[in-house]
Formats: sequence, C-alpha cells, structure tokens
Amino acid sequence: MQLCIRRLACQAFLVGVVILAAAAAETKTSDCCKVVSLNPITAPIIGYRMQKKNPPCVNAVIFETTEGEVCSHWKQDWVHAKIKELEHARRARKTALKTTATTTTTTSSP
Repeated sequence: MQLCIRRLACQAFLVGVVILAAAAAETKTSDCCKVVSLNPITAPIIGYRMQKKNPPCVNAVIFETTEGEVCSHWKQDWVHAKIKELEHARRARKTALKTTATTTTTTSSP
C-alpha cells in the first residue's frame, strides 16, 4: 500500500515537471517573430534587435516602437535605412556623452 502511494506521488511529480517544461518551451517560442511585415512602420521607433532563424522563429528585425514591437522583413530597403539611422543616432549620442564628460573634467580642474 505504501509503495503504491509513493509511486503515485512520484508519477504526479514527474507529470508536473513535464507540464512545467512544456509551458516554459511554449513561452520561449511565442516570444519570437514567426511572420514578418513588409510595410514601413509609422509609429516612432526607439530601438531594434535582430532575430536569427530558429524554427518556428524566422529571420527578422524586431523594431521597438512606442506602441510595442513590430517584426519586419530584414531584406526590405526601408529596414536597412532605419537601422543605419538608428545606429548613426546612437553613435552621435555616444560621442556627445564623451565630449560632455571630457569638457566637464577639463573645466573642473584648477
């Protein structure tokens, strides 16, 4: 009798582990782009990241907008132009921060 209860407890535990593992795998794959848009984005874009193909996920550029994330086709000309624009702005900000830090350091010295 006691052996039967232990087996049932063990089986219940294993079923729970399998369900949790399946839920975690499902959550992971649902956070990727499975389809992409060819249309330009009208909402303000605040960032981006690249996604590599890993089925069911597809190659995509994921733009972060003020309205949420948008999956875009990585071969579109407007996507390349937008990435260049975002990278240029990022480099300009980085340079401005370095210049400000250098100016503050040199002007604060006696």
